[in-house]
Amino acid sequence: MINFEGEFGEKVRLRLGQEQVIWLTTVDAKNSPQPRPVWFHWDGETVLIFSQANAAKVRHIRHNLRVALNFNSTAGGSDVMVLLGEASIVDRKISDLRMRDYLDKYHQGIQDIGMTPESFQADYSVPILVKPTTLRGF
Repeated sequence: MINFEGEFGEKVRLRLGQEQVIWLTTVDAKNSPQPRPVWFHWDGETVLIFSQANAAKVRHIRHNLRVALNFNSTAGGSDVMVLLGEASIVDRKISDLRMRDYLDKYHQGIQDIGMTPESFQADYSVPILVKPTTLRGF
C-alpha cells in the first residue's frame, strides 16, 4: 500500500479523487512503453479503468502486469506524479456501488461521445484494476 502522508502524498490523493484523465502506460510484446490517456476511478486502494475487449492495453496487461499511471504536469513541469503498480484484467463483476460512482463521474463524458451508460458498459466491457505500489514525483 502506498503511503500518502505528507504534502506530496496529499496532493496525489487529491488528484486521484478529482482528475478526469490519467495516463496509463503498459508495455507491449517488444518491451516498448505504450502510454495512453484513460478515464479512471480511484477507491482509495485501486484504480479502475474500462477498456474495449480488443484494445492493445488488454493484450499488453495479459503479457506484462507492470504498469505506470501519471497525471499531466503543469506547463512549467511541476506537479509530476507517477504511480507504479500491477494491473489485472477483472473476470468478476464490478460492485454496483463502484460502477455507479464511475458512471456518475463520467456521465457528461459518456454523453459527449454519443453513448449511454448502457452502451458504454457494453462497448467498454473489460474492467482493469491497477494496484499502485510505488509513488514518485515532485
